[in-house]
Amino acid sequence: MNQFVQRVANYIANEIIIKGLSNSKTFQKFAIRSDSKIQEFHKTGSESFNKAFEELSKMQAVGTSAMTNNIGAAARSGPPVPPMRGFAGFIEAFLKEIRKDLGLKS
Repeated sequence: MNQFVQRVANYIANEIIIKGLSNSKTFQKFAIRSDSKIQEFHKTGSESFNKAFEELSKMQAVGTSAMTNNIGAAARSGPPVPPMRGFAGFIEAFLKEIRKDLGLKS
């Protein structure tokens, strides 16, 4: 019986809250402003991510071309060159994996 009363009270409270908020002009303004801010943050976030990704790709391309030149020289003159270490090595490996996942040429 207690569970039944709890469900009825919960249903009534939800109906009052939902109906009250849906008819409130203040809440509607709040919801519209919140939605526009979320859309703005989403847009600026994706733009900044794309910009950062392009910059990392350019940096990686410069590093890869220099590394390719070193690899070609090393292949002619001696032992293999180990992969880059540290953050630059991480970025290179990360972008290589992304290109592989997207089916792009590396």
